[in-house]
Amino acid sequence: MHLRTRLSLTFVVVVSPVLLLFLANFYYYFSTSNRDYFLNIVKNRGVTMTHLMSRGESLDRSLLRWIDEGTYTSLSNRRVAIFDEQNQLLYDSGELDDKEIQEPPFTITEPLLQQITSQKVVSISDGERMGYGLLLHNSKGQRYKVVSYAIDDYGQQKMHEMITVSVATLVIAFLVVIVLSQIFARRSIKPISNMIEKIEQIKVSNLELRLPVPPDADDELSRLAVSFNQMLDRISSFEMQRSFVSNASHELRTPLTLITNQIEVSLIKPRSSEEYQNLLKSLLEDINRLNALSNGLLELAQFDVKEIQVTWATVQLDEVIYEAVASVLHKYPNYRISFATDAQDEDESLPAIAIRGEESLLQMAFMNLIENGCKFSSDHHTQITVKPHSDYVEVLFEDQGIGIAESELDYIFQPFYRATNSHAIKGNGIGLSLTEKIIKLHRGRIMVTSLLDQGTRFQVDLPSLPALNEEVKES
Repeated sequence: MHLRTRLSLTFVVVVSPVLLLFLANFYYYFSTSNRDYFLNIVKNRGVTMTHLMSRGESLDRSLLRWIDEGTYTSLSNRRVAIFDEQNQLLYDSGELDDKEIQEPPFTITEPLLQQITSQKVVSISDGERMGYGLLLHNSKGQRYKVVSYAIDDYGQQKMHEMITVSVATLVIAFLVVIVLSQIFARRSIKPISNMIEKIEQIKVSNLELRLPVPPDADDELSRLAVSFNQMLDRISSFEMQRSFVSNASHELRTPLTLITNQIEVSLIKPRSSEEYQNLLKSLLEDINRLNALSNGLLELAQFDVKEIQVTWATVQLDEVIYEAVASVLHKYPNYRISFATDAQDEDESLPAIAIRGEESLLQMAFMNLIENGCKFSSDHHTQITVKPHSDYVEVLFEDQGIGIAESELDYIFQPFYRATNSHAIKGNGIGLSLTEKIIKLHRGRIMVTSLLDQGTRFQVDLPSLPALNEEVKES
């Protein structure tokens, strides 16, 4: 049974008894009030007739009967019988406006009159007939025993109508409860359904997806989403560690194999001093490559297990770029790098290009982008353009190199991934992955567009310091 069905049934089971109890109480109140009202009329009829009769013994009984027949005409089979203290019948109207009923006529017995004498008020119930036996006194102290009863046709008709309306109301109410239960169940499980849809979208290939968690929510579903995201973090960490070990082993094997092969070849026979120097230079080149690879793997591993230590400070982005350019040119003097700031479309009152970040990490990210642009271009040239905006700073890295196939653009930020047309150029596939992690750490984003044999353009957007300050105030 689906959860929505169970919730609907629970809603119906909880609400239905309350509804039935309400209708039962209403029926009881209505029937009791109707019965009390009817009995009060019957009692008043008996009191009225006794009062008229006791006004004087000379009162014509035919006139009294005429008055009796003309009043309380809504009562069927109404009867008033009046007895004196010796149980002698003084007046008996008989059952007026007789309604055809199967019960035999009601007989007033001596025990009933004696009970009236002792109890003063006696309830009478005989089939449909209801009324009272009363002991009354007049102003002269004379006592009368009065029996007054009737059949409540009007009240019974109203009760039947009330039952019909109640049954119809109950049926409609049940239908409304069922509809409301469906709406209630659907709304109740909607967050769960949305969560299931999000979970079904998460595959092995996109473990970076997470369930949305409202910042101000503190209910069970939010806690479940947080726990699920934490579980995904652990799974991703395990997967990254497994992938890291596998890729690192593969990447380290190549330079180690080259070093081993060169040493083995050199040991086959004695070499000249010049040959040994060439061998040492080649070994040094491979060792430097191995050292660079190890450093890159270490830095990447720190990001993957979230152990990177960051010291946040206010930095001038243009100064960081200048330092990155200087470091690249010092390392590769043949590279050509152009740097410009484009503020033509911006307000002249914009502040300096300041952001909140870690200078050494940003410099590392920019150096990777600059080196890639120069390395994969035949002219070894990269154009850097900074465009300040009101709430973020845009940095462009453009080259006219070999480009990247459109089908491979989604994979270039994966660790150790290298485009198919780049294998002839030295590299280890770590730089872009590390760069993306640094940019995300600074709450920025990096985008790439490229055309084969025409060039590549990387766009880095970083939140400016005023935007970050405003965000801190809002939070």
